[in-house]
Amino acid sequence: DAATEGWQAKLANRRSHWAWQPVQKATVPDSAEPGASPHPVDRFLLEMMREKGLEPAAAAPPEAVLRRLKFALVGLPPTEEERVAFVRETAAVPSEKDPMDVFVDRFLESPQFGEHWAAYWLDLMRFGETGGYVRDYPIPQAWRYRDYVIRAFNADVPYDRFVEEHVAGDLLPPRLNAALQINEAPLGTGFMRLMEVSSTASDVGLEEAQIVENQIDTLSKAFQGLTVSCARCHDHKFDAISTADYYALFGVLASSRQSQVIIDTPEVRNH
Repeated sequence: DAATEGWQAKLANRRSHWAWQPVQKATVPDSAEPGASPHPVDRFLLEMMREKGLEPAAAAPPEAVLRRLKFALVGLPPTEEERVAFVRETAAVPSEKDPMDVFVDRFLESPQFGEHWAAYWLDLMRFGETGGYVRDYPIPQAWRYRDYVIRAFNADVPYDRFVEEHVAGDLLPPRLNAALQINEAPLGTGFMRLMEVSSTASDVGLEEAQIVENQIDTLSKAFQGLTVSCARCHDHKFDAISTADYYALFGVLASSRQSQVIIDTPEVRNH
């Protein structure tokens, strides 16, 4: 009918928005200027600065570079020993490996790297160890998900695998942690359990709907950069997201059930 045709036309128009188009490889500007950074990102920045009549800032001293580097990677200031070593190695005759690369590798291998960057991810997953609401009951073993995220960052787990473990880690082939003798994969789904839960819900159906809405909200914002949950009530005004999309995802999550799984390796279980 006319209403359906109108909606389809609107949907097609929204899908033409630049945000929904495939990523295309851009042409990197030339860096013909003496001393210009060869890094592609810097070359784009330099081109835009030239268009605005701006000049690049002077190179930062080694102490400032090290401080920025360590805060960015592990969230901690450099020690005096690290500062002295970095300044000394930066001033030395060029060696086979750039001092910057040495310190970047060192910080990436630090256990604090995972702890620092996991904190940002845990914010996206609205991590907490209690259910909120009035009585704020504890969420049993919520810490397992927190530690899973830290280990994943430190182990440099590929992002696609990290996402798959969050969505369906209990259905994937195991990702074994030899040191802890556990299967890490199912722990990724633990974020689904992190939501506000009423201790005395007067409307159980509404409570269940709100739990799933919260799961959809977290899932879509973290992995798609989109607010999908408001399609619970209406088609999105500007995005190509409909209530049909929302309830299709709602059906998947609402038909899933919380459960306990064994993460011990077969060797531990059969011991």
